[in-house]
Amino acid sequence: MDSTSFAQSASWIRVLETKLLNENELERMVLAKDAKDAYKILNETDYSTHIGDIENVESFQEVINSGLKDTKELIERITPDSWVFNILWLRYDFHNMKVLLKAKHSEKQFDEVKKYCFQFGAIKLEQLKKYIPDGEDAGFGLEERYEKYLKESIKLAEADYLKSEDPQLIDIVLDKRFCKIINEIALRSGNDFLITLTKKYIDLKNIELFIRLKIQGREEELLEKGFIARGTLEKYRFIDAFRKDINDFAESMRHTDYANIIREAIKGYEDEKSFVKLDKLSYDHLTDYIQKAKRIAIGPEPVFAYFWAKKNNALIIRSIMVSKLNNIDPEQIKQLIRTLY
Repeated sequence: MDSTSFAQSASWIRVLETKLLNENELERMVLAKDAKDAYKILNETDYSTHIGDIENVESFQEVINSGLKDTKELIERITPDSWVFNILWLRYDFHNMKVLLKAKHSEKQFDEVKKYCFQFGAIKLEQLKKYIPDGEDAGFGLEERYEKYLKESIKLAEADYLKSEDPQLIDIVLDKRFCKIINEIALRSGNDFLITLTKKYIDLKNIELFIRLKIQGREEELLEKGFIARGTLEKYRFIDAFRKDINDFAESMRHTDYANIIREAIKGYEDEKSFVKLDKLSYDHLTDYIQKAKRIAIGPEPVFAYFWAKKNNALIIRSIMVSKLNNIDPEQIKQLIRTLY
C-alpha cells in the first residue's frame, strides 16, 4: 500500500478535525442546566444535520450513531485502498455477530436486540440478520476471502456454543477471529503503524480474557482456547500466571507496557466489582498510541486517528447525556467523561 496515495484524503481530514467537539462545547454541555440544553449544544457541532426534533432528547444515541455512520461513508469516499479501514469497521460487525447469535439462541426477536447493534460496520446489519437469525445464505458484500472468513467465524462460534451452551464462548471465539483478521489486514497493508496497533489490540484482548476468566474462576482450558497469537506477549506468560494468584499477574508483566493497566484493572474490580476500569484503561492505551498519528503528515494514519477522535467525541457526548438525564451534578460528570482526543 502506497502511503503517498493518501495525500489528498489526509488534507481533507485536517479540515474535518477542526469541526470536532472542542473544550468550550464540552464545558458548556457539562454545565448545561438539563439534558435538553445540553442536547441543543449538539446543534452547533457537525452533528447538527442529525438533531431532528430538539424536544426528543432521548434520541441522542441515534444522533451520535448517525454521525459515525456518515464519517465512515465519507472515509470510504475520500480514501484509496479503503479495504484497510476494515480494521475499524469489522469491530462493529463482530459485535453485531455476538448480539445476533446470542439473541438467536435465547429466542429473542431481532427487533428486541436491534438497538444494541451498530449500523456502521463493513456489513449491512440487514444482511447479518438474514444470515444469522433468519438462516438465509445472504451475501455480505465483502471480498470473497473476507466473506468466507466471517461466515466461518459465525459457524465456529455457534458450534462451540451448542456444545457447551455457554454464551461466553461466543465472545471468546469471535474476539479471537476478529483479532486474526485485522492483523492480516494490517500485515497486508505493510504499514508499521497499523501492524503495531493490531498487536497492541491483541495484547489487550489477551489481558482482558485472562483477568475476566481468572476472576470468574473459569477453567485454564478456556484461556488456552481463547488466547490470541500475533501479539507481543507470549502465551506461556498467561498460562503460568493463571495457575497463581491474580495479583501476581501484574508482577509477571512488570517489564511490559501493560503492567500498570493490569494492576489498576484488578484493583478496579476489587473496589467496584466491575470490569469498567479494565475497559477504560485498555481504550486509553490505544488512544495514547493512535494520537501519535497526528504527527504523520501523509498516509492512512491521520484518517484512522480522525475516526478514533470522532468515536471518542461520541463516547463523551453519551456520558454527558446519560448523566444529564439522570440529574448527575456537573462536578461528578467531569470525573466520568474521557479527556478530549
